[in-house]
Amino acid sequence: MSNNVRIIYLYIVAFITLAMIVAGIISAVNNIAYYFFPDSYLFYEYDYNEYNEYSSYNEPFDYQDEERNEIERENYKTEKIKNTVVSLVVVVIGAIMYKYHWNMIEKEKSSDSEK
Repeated sequence: MSNNVRIIYLYIVAFITLAMIVAGIISAVNNIAYYFFPDSYLFYEYDYNEYNEYSSYNEPFDYQDEERNEIERENYKTEKIKNTVVSLVVVVIGAIMYKYHWNMIEKEKSSDSEK
């Protein structure tokens, strides 16, 4: 009985780690895609003819806003790189855990077949 519970536990953990691997791969691919093809609506593009909405005095367009947009774009790309690394770490950890638990399942099966 306890051996059956152990096998069930190992299969559940193996399934969860497979789900981790799949989620990590999907997240990594998504982050890589967004790095190379960012959504255009994420960055507010200023019109030179409009007034600066962040200014309390409604001053005309300031060229620092263009610099701010460029900094936002670079921050966005850096965030996507960090998220990709985290996703790949999840894949690696999930693969290691999966391999370990799958080896435990194989050992359990071989010990059961010997009995």
